[in-house]
Amino acid sequence: MQAEHVSVVTGGSSGIGRSIAEELARRGSSVVIVGRDAARLDATLNTLRALGPGRHSALALDVGTASSFAALDTVLADYRRVDLLLASAALGEGPAGGDRLPRATRDLPLSTFQRVIDINLHGVFLAVKAVLPLMIAQGDGDIAAVSSSTTPHGLGGRPMAPAYCSSKFAIAALFRTLAEEVAEQGVRVHTLFPGPVETPLIADTMLHAPYGGRITAEHFATSVLDLIELNRSAVFAEPIILPVPVERSAPPGAS
Repeated sequence: MQAEHVSVVTGGSSGIGRSIAEELARRGSSVVIVGRDAARLDATLNTLRALGPGRHSALALDVGTASSFAALDTVLADYRRVDLLLASAALGEGPAGGDRLPRATRDLPLSTFQRVIDINLHGVFLAVKAVLPLMIAQGDGDIAAVSSSTTPHGLGGRPMAPAYCSSKFAIAALFRTLAEEVAEQGVRVHTLFPGPVETPLIADTMLHAPYGGRITAEHFATSVLDLIELNRSAVFAEPIILPVPVERSAPPGAS
């Protein structure tokens, strides 16, 4: 990486975001992690400082609230550049969304639907708005967001997840638009479509069943960053990253 490579990771204190932040620190990037839990942010920041020599920062803010991003603007003004945005903050309708169990569309309160959209979609839009002026000014940068499942349209309409699915479909559309707008300005846009990743969001669920397993967050992080780096010299389609199915032992007596 160059003299100072600066990365911003939303949802950077847990799950996919934390694993990506840690891998970036190992690779020498200065990492700004954004999240809502101050204790988790502090713990992650200490880990980043032990992993790499970058100027790491932690910022407690709600990505679903536009006014919160003034604090990120202030932090980025100190770095004076940003090379990578990785938007991974996400909320579901289930336990992570405040409900004990997921709800069907007819039973889902508007307040829950709105909160998921605010975090998963508006949060991505606001983060993009925060970093884009710097990237355009420097004529280079990568913007990536984690969509979901295995199609280039986001999660495939899974029952009992209307807000989550809506937000992930919308990210795919938003980033196709954004990619066309900023390509000539040296900014590359990546929509990531993982299979099940072992994170708190899908803990204790059966989301691994159709795919034969789950990817570890660490494996996902290294795959994503390798693909983003590769795309500086090659073009690849929107990546779909799936686990390798667990090898099942042969039944007794099989030759």
